[in-house]
Amino acid sequence: MLVLLVFTEFCRDEFEAYMIYSTLSRVPFIGRYYGEVLRRFAEVEYNHYMFFKSLSGCGEFRFIRFKVILYLILLILFGVTFIIKLLERSEFKAVVKYRSVNVDDPEVLSRLEGFIKDEEDHERLLIKGIDERKVRYLGSITLGISDSLIELTGIYAGSLGAFLNTLITGLTGLLAGLSASISMAVASYIQARSEGVKNPRIAAIFTFTAYITVAILLSLPYLTLPNLITAFTVMLIIAVTTTAYMTLYTSVINNRKFIKEFIETTALILGVSILLYITGTLVRKFVGIMID
Repeated sequence: MLVLLVFTEFCRDEFEAYMIYSTLSRVPFIGRYYGEVLRRFAEVEYNHYMFFKSLSGCGEFRFIRFKVILYLILLILFGVTFIIKLLERSEFKAVVKYRSVNVDDPEVLSRLEGFIKDEEDHERLLIKGIDERKVRYLGSITLGISDSLIELTGIYAGSLGAFLNTLITGLTGLLAGLSASISMAVASYIQARSEGVKNPRIAAIFTFTAYITVAILLSLPYLTLPNLITAFTVMLIIAVTTTAYMTLYTSVINNRKFIKEFIETTALILGVSILLYITGTLVRKFVGIMID
């Protein structure tokens, strides 16, 4: 009975993989290489599914399409490299599952060994097509985003004790973000040049673009909302959402734990915001100046 349940689980996994691969292979911007590779993978996974179906008698599975739709949404939000790393993870998990099965039937064992080889080949082919340039410059992008989030949320928190006008606050943050993005781009250029691994100009462009994009996003509530507290609250929501997005991306690409990194980064952002809010309030009390 236990073996039957295991084979039913494998049957579901393989059918799910078949649906995901066949759907993604037809997406235009997945690229020619991955379009062809995923189409071949889908055929292999379907054969795996039919084998486990013959052993377990499993039928059609519900809610598979929801996961397929989720992968399509993730592809749109995070791009091809992110999705490929997710698929690579699933292939690795499949290998681990197959290796853990104990059955006495020599034919089944032989087929499982063949399936393990298939999944390992899939892993290798997925990794082969990854755009290493995107991964190589991920550090430059992360540098721009993380610095922008921490510095600008701190500036906006500190401004609560010194500014009354949301428009002035937003413009102040935006100008600070523009100047900081230029300095960060220069720093990224110098760092890349000294390391000799990345193209310094491309690294600088990635850092600048990431920084200024976040700066614009964080300034939008102040430029569009009349109430300072409301604008600050919306700004924090944007900051935390951006943190979650970037942390999820980097955790998948670099095979790290999402929750731990997200909590640490969010705690840093909120901690800096609280500290600078207190600082801004103290400065206002000692100086006695509020900017309308």
